Parts: sequence; C-alpha cells; structure tokens
Amino acid sequence: MKPTIFFLLIICCCSCTQKNNKPLIDNQLVLEAENNNSVITAIEDSIPPTKISNSKTFSFKFNTDSSGYNVKSINIYADNILLQKITANKNIESKKFQLIDWNFDGFKDITVLNNCGSGGCAYWIWNYSQKEQKYIYNKELSEVLGLEIDIPNKYIVFHYRAGYPEEFWDTLQYKNDKLQFVKGLFRERFNDSLGNSWVKNTYKKLVDEVIITKVDSFISKD
Repeated sequence: MKPTIFFLLIICCCSCTQKNNKPLIDNQLVLEAENNNSVITAIEDSIPPTKISNSKTFSFKFNTDSSGYNVKSINIYADNILLQKITANKNIESKKFQLIDWNFDGFKDITVLNNCGSGGCAYWIWNYSQKEQKYIYNKELSEVLGLEIDIPNKYIVFHYRAGYPEEFWDTLQYKNDKLQFVKGLFRERFNDSLGNSWVKNTYKKLVDEVIITKVDSFISKD
C-alpha cells in the first residue's frame, strides 16, 4: 500500500492588515496574527515559519488516500500540538488547499477544491469559530457549484452557467452571521424567427426587505 500523502500549510496567528490577496494554493504559507484578532497577513512562502511573541503557530496537515483524490482527514496543530482533527472523507479533483475568509470575520477558513467545470467551481469549506476555537463545516457553502467571493464588497456570489442560453448570478452578504440575498441577475440568450440573437436580463434587488424585479432585452451584436 502506498504511504499516505499529506500537504502542510503553516500559519501564525496576528492582527495585521492583508497585504497579499493572491489565492493561497499548494504552498507552505506563513501568516501572522496577534492576540487571536481578526485580520491575517500573508507573507511570501519562501520565508520560514516565524514564532511571534504572544502568538501560536498553526499548521494544517491534509491527509489523502493513496489515489490522492480523497481527503481523509485534516489535522490542525497549534505550536505542534494537535488542536483538532477533522474527519473529512471528501472527494477532490486536485490537491488545491486554500485559506479564504468566506464569512468576512477576519479569520481564514479551510477551503478544499471539490471540482471545477464550465458551470463553475465547488469547494469543501470549514469556517473558523472564534467562540468555539475550532473549525466548523459550512454546509451552506460547501459543494455549491459556481461559488465565488467578492472580497472588496464582501459578497458571496453563486454564479452558474447552464451552457450558452442561461446564466445567473445571485449575490448574498453575511448579516448577523447569516447569508442574506442582496441582488441577482438571470440572463437568457435566444434566437427569434428572423435569426436575430436576443439577450434578456432579469434583475432582482432587495430594497427595504422587498425584492424588486426589472427586465430588459436587446438584440445582441455578438
């Protein structure tokens, strides 16, 4: 039997502002934080792990089976002491492990790529809970095809394309730790009897707790 394959992401916890928004994938990462505060700063992966005063060094070990297409478990260590073991048993398309703050609470969340295709990407996500001091599986966002994140506006976007004729974007935002609908766009493409190519956009927006709908259409020149 082949030995278990593992991937190690190393972080330190501290309260700095984010300096590098590039996806954190398949690298040995050093992150700083102080006093368990929220914002995490990524440092170049070539810099070795650094012990910071009044902080702990966290590391994440992703254990896969011999095929490499199933994450069996995730070990989380604090200063080389096992803090939490997640029994995952999740299928993966490739070994892409990321740290992304999906709920915008300032703590990076464990993100494992499930699959990617023409309709979008889906992930397995565990959010860090400051209250419980551990990672908790996110059923709401995990395995949702077309999941995207708009970091500047702090939006979660469900973007899905059903081939050329249909495409939609639903934009949501965390409020009081719950995802709430903000706006949406449903785009349809079709041809009329004269051979013209039409685009029909249906917009939805939440205004004063009421969803307002607007529709427009036009002949596409593409």
